[in-house]
Amino acid sequence: MVISASGALAVELHLHSPTHWVVTYYPMVQTPAGRWADVTWVLHRSLIPATLDRPESTRWLEVRSSDPAHPCYTGHPAWARLLAIGYTAALAAYEAEAVEEPLSVHEVDQLKSATVVVPPEQLSEWVLDDLEDEPSPAHD
Repeated sequence: MVISASGALAVELHLHSPTHWVVTYYPMVQTPAGRWADVTWVLHRSLIPATLDRPESTRWLEVRSSDPAHPCYTGHPAWARLLAIGYTAALAAYEAEAVEEPLSVHEVDQLKSATVVVPPEQLSEWVLDDLEDEPSPAHD
């Protein structure tokens, strides 16, 4: 499994309350089966206000820019600025935590065995329910 170097991040939008959504950013990984969200590594999480044009209760996006005018935000114009700000914070967290020197073969094997990659459509609702129990600071 290789972390995607394209700058793409997976974003999960999940209804938190009638007035807010939780936005969680994950790195994308390249596997033999394709690109997936690595849900074991939360890069950034924030609350954003609900809007009238609501997506389905759980929604996954692939974002790749800090520019709110980028086409990756087209489906969410009311949230584009906030999603782009979150992307910038998540990418900074990724870059701060990313390994700078190559891993040994043993370290790569340990990373592979410890990483769980879940396709978004198979993510269990019980994982999402845990978000409601966690305090999450609101970001503009």
